[in-house]
Amino acid sequence: MSDVRDRVIETFSEEHYQTRDNLLELSDAIDEGDLDRAEELVHEVNGDAGPHFQYEEDSLYPALIPFFGEEKVKELVAEHDEAIEAARTLAELTAQDELTEEEKQEALRAIPDIMVHVSDCEGLIVYLEKADDEVFEDIQESIDEAHEQGLTLTEYDDNVRPSPEEIVA
Repeated sequence: MSDVRDRVIETFSEEHYQTRDNLLELSDAIDEGDLDRAEELVHEVNGDAGPHFQYEEDSLYPALIPFFGEEKVKELVAEHDEAIEAARTLAELTAQDELTEEEKQEALRAIPDIMVHVSDCEGLIVYLEKADDEVFEDIQESIDEAHEQGLTLTEYDDNVRPSPEEIVA
């Protein structure tokens, strides 16, 4: 494998594992009523997921069209929609001084909406590995640009996120 291919795959996977760990810790913090820690973790996930979603939608998802077709890639984008909504819910809830039992359960139900994206997306590596080196160079460029911009997930969604049609174009 080429160096750029290895870097892309390593970055992609490391970000998924970091998000998984943060979400598991977030679940524990919410369950224990530690909203200060929960809010910190939501902020971290929001910050990490912004560039990740950005480069996925900019270059990785379009590269998957030959493997899955446009409709399946649009489904992946719809998973992003669910994860973004869950992140917004978690940010709103964890910013409070305390949660009712109902709010606590709402927060705990939101976490799997992000977690399912992490697990499903990680599996895409199996297909992505079959792409040409040029695809990996494009993805690496997109990774670098997204990390340089450093938009949070909500900033990305609110300000620069393309429509599903633009992603598969």
